[in-house]
Amino acid sequence: MHRLYPVDEYPPLKRRRKRPFVRLRYPLFLALVIAAWFFLPEHSDGTGGTSQGDVSAVDGSSADTHMPGQSARGPITREDLVCIDQDTITRHNLTIDWDLQQFIAGKASQYKLYYGAMVVMDAGSGDILALYGQGLGGGQDCSLGLDPDLGASIFKLVTAVAALEQAGFTAESLFSYNGSAYTLYKRQLTDRRNRWTEDISLADAFARSNNVVFGKLGCMHLGQQPLVLTAEKMGFGKSPLREIAITPSENYLPQDEYGVAELACGFNRHTRISPLHAAQMVTAVLNDGFMLAPKLVRDQGVEKTRAMQGETARVLHDMMERTVKRGTVSKTFRGSSSDRVLKHLVIGGKSGSINGSDPEGRRNWFAGYARHKETGEGITIGCLLILNDRFWIEADTLSRLVIRRYFSRRNAENRTAQAGGMSGRSFD
Repeated sequence: MHRLYPVDEYPPLKRRRKRPFVRLRYPLFLALVIAAWFFLPEHSDGTGGTSQGDVSAVDGSSADTHMPGQSARGPITREDLVCIDQDTITRHNLTIDWDLQQFIAGKASQYKLYYGAMVVMDAGSGDILALYGQGLGGGQDCSLGLDPDLGASIFKLVTAVAALEQAGFTAESLFSYNGSAYTLYKRQLTDRRNRWTEDISLADAFARSNNVVFGKLGCMHLGQQPLVLTAEKMGFGKSPLREIAITPSENYLPQDEYGVAELACGFNRHTRISPLHAAQMVTAVLNDGFMLAPKLVRDQGVEKTRAMQGETARVLHDMMERTVKRGTVSKTFRGSSSDRVLKHLVIGGKSGSINGSDPEGRRNWFAGYARHKETGEGITIGCLLILNDRFWIEADTLSRLVIRRYFSRRNAENRTAQAGGMSGRSFD
């Protein structure tokens, strides 16, 4: 119930005179609101969010508004990759595994690396997990992994695919050769037999890097066109990276049959391959013939291209595994079956070597893969070291150390995850 007061208890009301400003204040306020709406640099888009201008984070720093697959600081350049550290990885949203990158840098210092580069890729996503390079004088230049150099016997990957798909050979097809398997003379490019003639299967010729057999494959069975077309399917002539345009791996058009033989076995000074492209080619072996596009910046989709048939990829997988078990790098990987980490992996590779200049030295190659037998997780490697008169480590040995480091850490992470899952489980 409300209390009622007599009218005479209230003080008399005084009538105030209205000023002109009071009469205009509401229209003036409305005009200011309209002006603020149109003249502010940004305004609401009507959906409760903000417009497409720069967005400030709560802490006052610029918020991360980069598109997927782009660096947080704009387009990445080659100069950004010369020295890769933790800040570079964070600033440009790189796929680099910092622990693996540090490990390779440490080994390069420990073994006094003269000149070289190494690229490690995730075989399932195409992420570049490591991109390391060292120039003359010991200065770090991680962009060297993007530069093509003399490919040597790494090109035998291309010739093997062409032989399996274009000429109908199998891994056990037999070939004959005379003389040293590691030379290539015109007199060796013949099928004439004598008491010194030896026979070898295609798989063993690949594993032992037999120049004569692969030279004969090129000039006597394949010819120029199948080799060139297969090389194009496997990425020659194209920049491997989407984020940066880099010099592609180079093929060449031979002028005669001997030139075709040189091309097929890689024993020439024209074919050039980058460590990045070498690692990329090997991804087709672990992906049923599909080659993955390398990714340097996170949040990009997986891009695949058909480089070879699925059956070809499986045969090449076994041929590369044979290279590790009883081929040119078997000594380096000896004892893997009893190693605590390596015994759980399937490892394959292809080696190569050739002398070159700029800088002077022997090009020492390893391109390969490592895949966990149980989880299926795999990585591919492209490693090129240039060796001078005094060297402490070769490409296959460095690759073995990197493979072991990566999977040793992954095993530890998996055990930790499993232990965490068990500790969080309740039992009746």
